[in-house]
Amino acid sequence: MTELPEPELRTYRHHVAAYLVRYLDPQFIRFVSVMVLVGGLVFLTLANRTIEGGRNAFGWNAGADYSCFYVAGSLLNNYPAEQLYNFDLQSELYHALLPSVPETEELPFVNPPFFALLFRPLSLLPYLTSYLIWIALSTLFYVAGFVLLRRTLGSLPAASSTNALLLALSFFPFVLECAIGGNSSAFGFFFLALALYYERCNKHTASGIALSLCFYKPTLLLLILPMLLVGRRFQTLFGVVVGGIALAGVSILTVGWDSSVGYVQTLLNLSQMTAGAEEVFRTWKYVDLLSFSRLLLGPESSLTWVLAAVAALVVIPILIRTWWTIDDGGEERRDLIWASTIAWTLVLNLHVGIYDSILVVASLLLIAGVLYRRATDPSTVVVGPFRWLLVLVYLTPLFSQHIARWIGFQPFTLILAAAAAYPLYLLAGYSSRGRKTPANYAAAIKDYRTYD
Repeated sequence: MTELPEPELRTYRHHVAAYLVRYLDPQFIRFVSVMVLVGGLVFLTLANRTIEGGRNAFGWNAGADYSCFYVAGSLLNNYPAEQLYNFDLQSELYHALLPSVPETEELPFVNPPFFALLFRPLSLLPYLTSYLIWIALSTLFYVAGFVLLRRTLGSLPAASSTNALLLALSFFPFVLECAIGGNSSAFGFFFLALALYYERCNKHTASGIALSLCFYKPTLLLLILPMLLVGRRFQTLFGVVVGGIALAGVSILTVGWDSSVGYVQTLLNLSQMTAGAEEVFRTWKYVDLLSFSRLLLGPESSLTWVLAAVAALVVIPILIRTWWTIDDGGEERRDLIWASTIAWTLVLNLHVGIYDSILVVASLLLIAGVLYRRATDPSTVVVGPFRWLLVLVYLTPLFSQHIARWIGFQPFTLILAAAAAYPLYLLAGYSSRGRKTPANYAAAIKDYRTYD
């Protein structure tokens, strides 16, 4: 392919930059975000009014992924608690709830027992009523987490906060996959935000206890716990241990010792389950690197694990080095390390659905907070690489699952990897003692407003 001559390349960049400036106007952003939310409400209304036999006119199961949580709550309400991980019983209740679902289709409940307790009262209600309440609760968790992060950052201007909230709410992985899709990712988002809030308040034990609630999906802590250990955050780890023991106690009291051990076995076998039938785990809906490799190379390919392992061996040593110096450079350095670790958690993992990618919102907010604190002119923050990153993170999920399903390539995984690498790029502007190197840091937040 022939490269463009330099004058033509500059003209091309000018047009692209001008296009972005035009369509990233705050009023336009608010308009698009509100339209997406209105469209989501219309879709939800039509979906719930066209249900027949457990499916709606769009081909979705009624309540989408929420059905497995409702089944877990119903099981605890109507059967011995020890049967919670009886997958045959779960399947029976699932197909009784949604009779039109094919017999081969399954949606098992694989979260810990303490999480199932949340759905006992909800499962006493009619299914669709319970589902709508869960959507409201998920939205509440998500907005509350955003507000906590906003208070944590402090430097985010009020006008930017409004737009950021609208973008977060209209973010496809939240509005469709998490809220309408009935998933639980907003629960994890809230407690991660709460942990970051307590971290900033120097309440490290409380931060750890908040993090322990993320054990509802242990893969969310796959990199965060090593970060705390390498970074010698022992007080926070103490909080995680205390919270984890309390949750384990609740789980044992709920379902008994044998079923609790059964849950652990289920968790250990999760990677094998995800490699199984598409009716249970649809690989194209996952954004972690292992699923990316499995989709791209085939589940039977020996290169699947090789690609994931090579990426981990490249990235993890860099992360370990930054974790070790997490307290050497003040709040900005800590925020960037947290931002990178959260985003890499979505990529260097075994099992991360696209709905869990809402955690990247926390990462992007932390990055924005650092850039706003360093900028002499706030209008220069959402420019250059960061602007492109925001655009790609917001737009790619709109079509990434279709590409993944059709050609076996999940582009959103690469965008999330870029979002995880960007804080490391900013960290390169710090010296080994944690002070900023002016030339490097200036390059990292260079003003790319427009090309004249």
